[in-house]
Amino acid sequence: MTRLFRLLTAGLLLGLTACIHNDIPYPVVELQITAVEGEGFTTNLDASQRLVTLNLDETTDIRNVRIDRISVTEGATISCDVPATYDLRSPLYVTLSLYQDYVWTIQARQEIVRQFRVAGQIGAEEIDAQNCIAKVYVGQDIDLEHVEVTALKLGPADITTYSPTLEELADVDFRSPRIIQVSCFGRTEQWWLYVEQTETKIALGAADLWHNTATLTAIVSEEEYASGAQLQYRVKGSDTWIDASDPTYEAGVLSAKIAPEWRASTNPHKLTVYTPDPAKGIFAGCTYEIQLLIGGEQTQLLEYTADAGDTIPGGDMEGSLSCFSTENTASTMWGSGNNSLKRGLCTPATIDGMQGSQCAKLTASETLGILAAGNLFTGTFKMSGTTGTVGFGQPFAYTARPKTLRFKYHATVGTVNINRFGSLAIGEQDISTIYAVIVDWSARQNVASGTSAPTGTWDPATQTSLEGAGKIIAYGVLDISQTTSGSSMVDAEIPMLYYDTACGAPQGSYTIVISCATSKYGDFMDGCSKNVLYVDDFRWGY
Repeated sequence: MTRLFRLLTAGLLLGLTACIHNDIPYPVVELQITAVEGEGFTTNLDASQRLVTLNLDETTDIRNVRIDRISVTEGATISCDVPATYDLRSPLYVTLSLYQDYVWTIQARQEIVRQFRVAGQIGAEEIDAQNCIAKVYVGQDIDLEHVEVTALKLGPADITTYSPTLEELADVDFRSPRIIQVSCFGRTEQWWLYVEQTETKIALGAADLWHNTATLTAIVSEEEYASGAQLQYRVKGSDTWIDASDPTYEAGVLSAKIAPEWRASTNPHKLTVYTPDPAKGIFAGCTYEIQLLIGGEQTQLLEYTADAGDTIPGGDMEGSLSCFSTENTASTMWGSGNNSLKRGLCTPATIDGMQGSQCAKLTASETLGILAAGNLFTGTFKMSGTTGTVGFGQPFAYTARPKTLRFKYHATVGTVNINRFGSLAIGEQDISTIYAVIVDWSARQNVASGTSAPTGTWDPATQTSLEGAGKIIAYGVLDISQTTSGSSMVDAEIPMLYYDTACGAPQGSYTIVISCATSKYGDFMDGCSKNVLYVDDFRWGY
């Protein structure tokens, strides 16, 4: 009997063993690259595309890019070696592995400012770096047998050599193309230089859309110049022509500049801020008319449309953005304060008037008398116990200077029913807020808040820099103290107020801050726990 029992038990166990399957699903963990560190580049990350772009310095050899460290989601393994040197003329594909595999792309972009200019040139040079061709145009009266090259830069500054040299190109026969040897990084390229005559009388050189400048050139005879020659421009559709500044005349070419003018004012905190005159200067996406006057009469007219400007990644709120999840410790653009206890501070939603298939819905809440304001921002978020820390700032590459921030919103704003550390009293009107800041920071600004008074808070309207981070270049703020009428989103546009008009485009590790909150003083747990804010379609206005 005992033997039979043992046999039955063994058979039963064998049967059970045969039926056991590994049906327990692995958790889905979206693996991300959170940082790439190395020599001679800055980094932009786009988690939605699983894409890392290395913006190489001019003097970085794209065939030998040194990557010292790639930071990834905790626990993940990475398929490539670091530290190592890579040829990034082609993208590097990296697989991150934990429970699933995720393929990321690391690509390189390198902008080398190249110049080829000659006396009597009309318009900007044409550079074909892929085929090593540089071409300029001159007027019909220029003698191609005797052309002076006035500027030549076809490789990285300070490390490139030329044969023949610029000094040896003072009097060149360009009736046929000239060949020049351009050497850097131990390699030599053969470039072809072309100078061609043109019947075009007026042209606009390459525009600098961050500094809002451009150079106008026109072919003008000595007799025409003596009778009064002038270059003017205007935004197409405007009634007023603007004189181009700093005119010069040399070798039959009249040159003048398009340049911005800034209006100074004082903000409510007594700081001087500047806004551009919209009629002066050249701005992204705008179409201009340019005319040449001879003796007060229009002789030539040119129409020019500037490049469109920069797109804010994820500004359309489409897709599975990090801000809609509870995992924002390594967000590469949009983050939120969502956490395991408060999952609904920022969620995807639909509402009349939105752009695309979804927008972001920010919802305030209350727990035991503690306010959690709905929020959305460009940065990271970490939760430790009852304290949440926002790291404000993300990388962003500016090619054009924004005049405004545009977006859509719908707000429900009540009166203050929670006051813990803030400045608004119970029963006062609460304020929702949306702001944008152009910064040039080496580090994120961390703001911690929870059950005690917040630390690290900052206000771009009251300061022009942050200690330990860097400069604030410009800011724009919309405070919303009334519930939006109707049930549809409305369009909004806030002007960017500049502290610094002369600096170049920011090159720091963190260059953009956009922040939205259902309560302006939510960090201080001061506001209305019933507020709701819908936002969508963030984009720069130029």
